[in-house]
Amino acid sequence: MNLADLVTDAATRGFRGLDASLLPELRAIRRDGPAPARRAALLALLHLGGEQALDPADLAVLRRLIDIRLPYDRPHTVDGCFNAWLTVRGADQQGIMQVLGLTRSVPATYGLGETLVAHLGHGGPDRSRTWRHVFMSPRLNGWTVVSGPSCDPDDEPQVDGWIQELSSRYGDAQAYFYGSQGDGDAWLVGSQGRIIRRFSSEKPETSTGEPLPIEHRTLARLGLNGPPERLDTDELWDFVSECGAPQVAAELAIDPVWTGWPADLDVHGHPLIAWPESDADISILRDCHVFHI
Repeated sequence: MNLADLVTDAATRGFRGLDASLLPELRAIRRDGPAPARRAALLALLHLGGEQALDPADLAVLRRLIDIRLPYDRPHTVDGCFNAWLTVRGADQQGIMQVLGLTRSVPATYGLGETLVAHLGHGGPDRSRTWRHVFMSPRLNGWTVVSGPSCDPDDEPQVDGWIQELSSRYGDAQAYFYGSQGDGDAWLVGSQGRIIRRFSSEKPETSTGEPLPIEHRTLARLGLNGPPERLDTDELWDFVSECGAPQVAAELAIDPVWTGWPADLDVHGHPLIAWPESDADISILRDCHVFHI
């Protein structure tokens, strides 16, 4: 089997057998190979080297494809197994970027955003760090959603300051974590510059503030006493099964992960991917196995 055939086969079965030493040959196949191998070579280049492994011409092709799809791209829920996101009232993408310290951005489709969120949620190119890249929605029923590992209120200390500043500027902002494989739920709710509720099923001792109305209703329905953070292990599991981060987000703002979009979703603007200057040299899609645009 020649390299062109190997690359074509790898695009369907995974990228085993390919390594970074093949980047020059993959670029040659991308320029001059048969059509199936050229498309497969593009995916292999992204997997082995990320977006920085692409020639300028291929980057331009991807950007044109995104521009073509954007007018028809419809928002959809994105469940990346390990989900961390912010919801901010309004539609000020640039203002939100300023608060989060993000200085660069490019237009993105929901497919590309789903690829990014899933890849970074599973460690991205290097599990030793937290990635600051985020996928930012347009305004959805009055809210902007920002998704990425850096938005986790359980594990990222900067999120407290973000929620305070965002809620001071825009009135309301929240941060959430939802592990869709039973890895926990957390929410951090800000209003008018103050944190009014923090809850974590994995770190209940860090919970603060009065339980939200949806929490009180769930406790009453289940016949449980006391705030959720004081429940025993079995009771807490029952509680978050009915009142997890997706349900809380749906009640307070919008749930981008699990409970589904409202039937009358109102969309204004287009999504983007944003990142800080300090991460500008990183090929964020390196080691990604599945790509959607």
